Amino acid sequence: MEMGVFESPGQGWDEFAARYTDLIFYQSIWSRVLEKGLGGQPLYFYLKEGDQLVAGLPGVLLKFGILRIFYSSIPYGGLVGEPSYFSAFLELLDREFRRRRIAQVRIVASPFSEPYTPSSYRSVSSKCTLLNLKRFDQERIWDSYRGDVRRAVRKAQKNGVSVKGTGTLQEAKAFYRLYHSSMERKGAPAKYPPPWFSAIYEVLIRQGRADILFALKEGEPIAGVVLVRSSTSYHYLHNGSEEAHFEDRPNDLIVDHIIREGVREGKEVLDFMGSDPADLSLIRFKEKWGSQSIDLDTSIKDISPLKSRIWEVAKKVAASKWGARALSWIR
Repeated sequence: MEMGVFESPGQGWDEFAARYTDLIFYQSIWSRVLEKGLGGQPLYFYLKEGDQLVAGLPGVLLKFGILRIFYSSIPYGGLVGEPSYFSAFLELLDREFRRRRIAQVRIVASPFSEPYTPSSYRSVSSKCTLLNLKRFDQERIWDSYRGDVRRAVRKAQKNGVSVKGTGTLQEAKAFYRLYHSSMERKGAPAKYPPPWFSAIYEVLIRQGRADILFALKEGEPIAGVVLVRSSTSYHYLHNGSEEAHFEDRPNDLIVDHIIREGVREGKEVLDFMGSDPADLSLIRFKEKWGSQSIDLDTSIKDISPLKSRIWEVAKKVAASKWGARALSWIR
């Protein structure tokens, strides 16, 4: 067996990954979003048996001064390939992580694949919410909604709210204001910087692999959702909204639009992505459409305990109200 890494993954990696998953987050195109949007180094590790790739771990290396953190990947990126090879692959990976002086490794499982939790890693759970779009009849979507959902969508329509996609880079950049407003309202840091949304536009939206859907009132955006497309699923990657327009129910109108588009296109799942288990109001919003929430584990290994501790403390500081404001000021 031979282990290697693609720093610029391409067709060879895509053909391998496509045998096991259709998620866009495992494809080489996503590595360009990670690189352009976060300034990270794509590292797509693979294991070969003879001439065949048999296991892989896609991800990105982020550097913060002396700290090197490997995420596999963002938002999903667990091990892919033949499970019988995973144990041996992880042993080789551990040596490679140490050789590259990586302080911490974080592997977020995919809710679309059989989970594999390495025994030497600790786990942190979040909630991932999935809506089965196959349960909807295209002609009877409205009848499938709960009464409170129908009332919310009607209110948005009555208040003159409409939904449109993104047509320009400037519109994509404008989404950051809505995203930042939502994070600030929660007292949380805006973890994704403005270049992230520009990268999504330049790499994905121009190719029809994603969109930013805006809810407009009187021509002005009051809410938005970054929607990423895999071949059989939609991914509700980010959302943002203005508190002053909550009563116009723009988020409900956007979700209704996504469901109808997904059913029309024959998608199987609307993936509402992960949530903090303590954020019950957000989970309720996602579940009211008829979706189900499941546990999603992040497997974490501290290669360098001291540096990992520094990283965890830094994240807690950034997550505080003071830290969130400082991070916003720096950006």
